[in-house]
This record gives sequence, C-alpha cells and structure tokens, in this order.
Amino acid sequence: MEGERCVHRGASMSRGSAMKRTIRWGLWAIVAVAILWTGVWFGARWWLGDTLHKSIADLSARNGIIVDCAGEKIGGWPFELTVNCGDGLTVALPDGGKFTTAGAHGKGSAFNPRQLDFRFEAPTSYTAPDGRRLALSANELAASVGLANGLANRLALTTRDLTATGPLAGATEGKLTIGRGELLLARAAERPKDADIAATLDGFGVAVGDTALMPLPIRLTLAATLAEADMATAGPAALAGWQAAGGKLTLHRLAAELGGATLTLTGEGTVSETGLVEAEGQVTGRDLNALAVAAAAGGRSLTPEIAGLVMAFVFMGSAADDGGRSIGLKVTDGVVSANGREIARLAPLF
Repeated sequence: MEGERCVHRGASMSRGSAMKRTIRWGLWAIVAVAILWTGVWFGARWWLGDTLHKSIADLSARNGIIVDCAGEKIGGWPFELTVNCGDGLTVALPDGGKFTTAGAHGKGSAFNPRQLDFRFEAPTSYTAPDGRRLALSANELAASVGLANGLANRLALTTRDLTATGPLAGATEGKLTIGRGELLLARAAERPKDADIAATLDGFGVAVGDTALMPLPIRLTLAATLAEADMATAGPAALAGWQAAGGKLTLHRLAAELGGATLTLTGEGTVSETGLVEAEGQVTGRDLNALAVAAAAGGRSLTPEIAGLVMAFVFMGSAADDGGRSIGLKVTDGVVSANGREIARLAPLF
C-alpha cells in the first residue's frame, strides 16, 4: 500500500512538473510572439512615417503643394497605425490658396499600412489667394489616402451636408451647399504621369446673398483623365510646360441632373503655346422641359441664365440619338463657338 502511494505521488509530481513546463513554454511563446509582433509593428510604423514624409516632399516638389501636419504623432500599437496632426493641418496650394483645419486624425491597420482614413476637426476653412476666407462646416468631412511604391497614389474625399460661406466680390455673401460629395484622384501603374478623376456632388447649390442661382439642387457627376497631372496642378505658371509636354484633360463624362433634366458634356481640352484654351466637345440636353415643370412644382421659377440655356438647346441644338438636343462646342485660340457660332472669348491662362 505504501509503495502504491509512493508511485501515485511520483506520478502526480511528474504530471505537475510537465504542466509547469507546458505553462512556462506557453508563456515564453507568448512573449516571443509579442516581441516579434512589436518588431513588425515598429517596422510598419517606420514604413508609414517614411512613406508619408516622402509623399509630402514629392507633392511639394512636383505640384508646389505644401502640407504641414502640426504636432505630428504616429502611434496605434498594437494593431492599429494612427497619424495625428493634433495642432492642426494646413494645405497650401501653389496659387496662394490655403486649406486649414483644427486637427486631422488618420487611422489604419497594422495588417494593411497602405491605407489611412482621416477625419478632420472643426473649425475648417479655405482662404482664397486674394485673402477672402470661406468658412466650411459639415456633418462629415473625411479623406482616405492610398499608399504604394513608397508614395501616395490615391486620394478619396467624402463630405456630407457641407456648407461653405464667405464674401464675394463687392462684399456680397456667397453660399455653396453640397448634400453629399465624393472625389477620387488615382494614378494607374501603367500611366504614372496621368490621374484619373471621378466625382459626385448630390444636392449641389449656389446662392449669392438671398438669391439662389439654381432653382433646384443639382447632381453633378464627373469622370475624367488628366494627362501630365503633376504639371497641370502646379499652378498657372506651369501650364506652358504642361502644354509643351502634351498635357490635356479628357472629359469622359460631365453630367448635371436637375428637375428631371440632364446636361452631359464630353470632349478634350488643352492650352495653346500662348496660353489660350483649345477644346472640342459635345453637350447634350435631355428632358429639358421637365426643368420648368419641376421648378413650378417647387414654387420657383427658372433664372434667366438657365432659361437662356434651355432656349439655346431649342434653337441651336440638333436632334441627338437618344431624343435629346445636342450642341457641338469648340474653343480655338480662346474663341468659344457653339455649332459654329461664336458665343464668347476667353482670356489667356498664362
């Protein structure tokens, strides 16, 4: 009996030692994984910081756009990557305009450091080159930045219930509203010098003082490609070089929808050696009669400008394949013509 108790005691001690070894090895494994993951996280953090700083420097060198993230802090351990501009974000444009916000907070995943989603803190404003300040307010103002090959290659902006107010020429108050807006700028690997642009603005409206320039909110959609994008966005002084490099803007589709009517513009444009716009395209109006009906139903009337536009399609437009009315537009040496008739002259861009 005494021998059996010794055997059982020995077996229990053996099992206890084995369990302790298992726990000890488990703890060491957890520590090793934690140390390894910390190394991976710090590597991702370094890559993110290096890529952002290179992207900002590249943006300044190529486009003349200066980004200042005041009070920058990169953190988020253990599973996130965060970039905080706690003392404000400023984006200075080459034409002298400036976008400022009280703070910007970006968040991404340590498992995918190639995308950061930013939200901006109020107050937010845009200062025009002539010093006029537009105050911006929105229920949502956010951006998503995509990173690849050591640089930023995609920017998506989203806003909801955006209002921009500020003084116009003559001290009149202007107001711009957007119910929901999205803008996407992206570069394709096979066309690194070009930028694809897509945008949607729902509930777009403009007012001067107490007068709305449009009888109904407009939905705008845009799909375009900008060749030699870096030079095109570097300001008016760079347009001569942009033209010489073969720069052009291709409108795949620019559409305005209001009150059941639709205006669609397609075409291409560039500038001449003397800085005058050169472009050719087609604008098509569909269901234009619905405009007046929708405006009347809302207790409003068409502005003279929109009424004149409708009449232009009636008298100058030709029948389109889908039942709309189409007008051919052409700009040669700054002279704008519609179906061969001169309607305006544009000043040189440089």
